[in-house]
Amino acid sequence: MTEKKFETPKQFKQVGNDEPARKITPDKLTAPNWYDWDDIKKPTKPSDVKISLLEGRKWAIAELTSVGMPKEDAQDNVDFLLSGALNINYAYLRANITRTMPTDLATVWPQWLAKLMNNEPVQYILGHAPFYGREFMVDPRVLIPRPETEQLVEWILKDLNRTTGKPVSILDIGTGSGAIIETLMLENPRVRGFAADISSGALAVAEMNAQRFGLNYLHVVKSDVYSAVAGLEFDIIVSNPPYIATTDEDEVGGNVLEYEPHTALFADHDGLAIYEKIAADLALYLSDNGRAYFEIGYKQGQQVVAMMQHALPQAEVTLKKDFSGLDRMVRVVKG
Repeated sequence: MTEKKFETPKQFKQVGNDEPARKITPDKLTAPNWYDWDDIKKPTKPSDVKISLLEGRKWAIAELTSVGMPKEDAQDNVDFLLSGALNINYAYLRANITRTMPTDLATVWPQWLAKLMNNEPVQYILGHAPFYGREFMVDPRVLIPRPETEQLVEWILKDLNRTTGKPVSILDIGTGSGAIIETLMLENPRVRGFAADISSGALAVAEMNAQRFGLNYLHVVKSDVYSAVAGLEFDIIVSNPPYIATTDEDEVGGNVLEYEPHTALFADHDGLAIYEKIAADLALYLSDNGRAYFEIGYKQGQQVVAMMQHALPQAEVTLKKDFSGLDRMVRVVKG
């Protein structure tokens, strides 16, 4: 992407020179629906901006394509950003595209576009990402949740729905934003969740999401796999750990490499290091007849299956493909 001097169109410029420059607080403004939250400190004297969503969209797409972004990608990014900021779907955005852009959004729109031009992921700009029908707060301390992980959650929920009765304890290893364990708790009230991560920053994000969703009984612990849960057993253990081999870095998108945390992406031993640590003591931490679920890299299916079968010889180990037909998930049922 070539360099380009970023210029703000006249509609977004300050009216008059007497107004002091306003300070935008990024940690507040990147919260979901930031312009509607009562605890958000809004700009005290917003610019007198009069621009339609359509004009703002056209300008943004033109700027992005001028620095080398394919037009289709530019349209997708801008529409995602607009619909995410306004908390509306694409159909509603199209139906209301001629309406005036909310002043608080117009205030930050040039800044957001500058970030897009620097290839920053839209989800980090917004401060939230969709997952299983909800919006989870995200920032560069955590990976952006992917649709493939929703399939892992769906698999767990289907298995959970076949049973009734007592509470189910679930340990989420490498919880990141908390999307997996918090979704399971929200979808099934029997779930008692434990969110573990080695990153204090990731745990802070998971805790913020838990507070937003009212999950007061989620246990958030800093843990290197099992280090902080010694002596406990779990009905279900789930993990979407870092699984990309460093030799496969060329398969990862440029904006992912630049902005998303490498400790949550890459692992030693051809991406298998965390699975090896989990498998080593899986029998100890998984309750009788318990189940473990893992998201895996598309080239790791047979290796992870063999690893888990070796760790629990009596277990039933199942490999499952994603919607693209790639090996993506493994389930271990303790025998």
